[in-house]
Amino acid sequence: MGDLISRTWQIAGLFGKVTAGVLVWKKGLVTYIIEEGVQFSVPLSEIKEIKWPFLRMGLGFDAVVNEKKYKFSFSRPNSSVPEINIVPGNPFPKVVYAGQYYDPTTPINNLKQDKDTTKKWKEILNEK
Repeated sequence: MGDLISRTWQIAGLFGKVTAGVLVWKKGLVTYIIEEGVQFSVPLSEIKEIKWPFLRMGLGFDAVVNEKKYKFSFSRPNSSVPEINIVPGNPFPKVVYAGQYYDPTTPINNLKQDKDTTKKWKEILNEK
């Protein structure tokens, strides 16, 4: 599979903070970027304990990277979480905060695209 850049939301917990960012698959590395910058950039083999929780309806995964647990969703977890813009950059894109607003239709409107994104990431993460 070629390069892939996908919007994602990191979920801190059941009632915790949600952080918008991007996951990038490029040249054998998985990179997670938020507005503050790159959080990790590791070879696929360094992503451990990958699980696709039922509660995220298959649209997100949990994993351990560099001994830290991450919970990702490719579908906006609720209508009031932050949105981002992805700005091209070299070697990685930049994430720019695009606002936080309430739009009750956004998660439903993007469901097909979110499923397609999830399918691509499952293919990548299952290569291990």
